[in-house]
Amino acid sequence: MKLFRTKTWSPIDIILLKWCCVLFGMIFGSYLSVFVKKHVWLFLIAAIMFAVKPAITYFSGEEVQQPS
Repeated sequence: MKLFRTKTWSPIDIILLKWCCVLFGMIFGSYLSVFVKKHVWLFLIAAIMFAVKPAITYFSGEEVQQPS
C-alpha cells in the first residue's frame, strides 16, 4: 500500500477533512475554553465521524471523475 500518492479529492472529502481538523483544533484549544473542555467527547466523536469518509475514500484507491 502506497501511503503518499497523488490523489484527486472530491469537494465533500475536502470539506469533511477541514471540519475534522477544525474540531481537533478545538479539542487542543480547549485548555483555554471551558465550553469545549466540558463537551470534549462530543467534539471528539464528531471529528472522528467527519474523518471516516475521506479516510475510506483515500485508502480505497477510488478516483473521482473529472468533469470535461
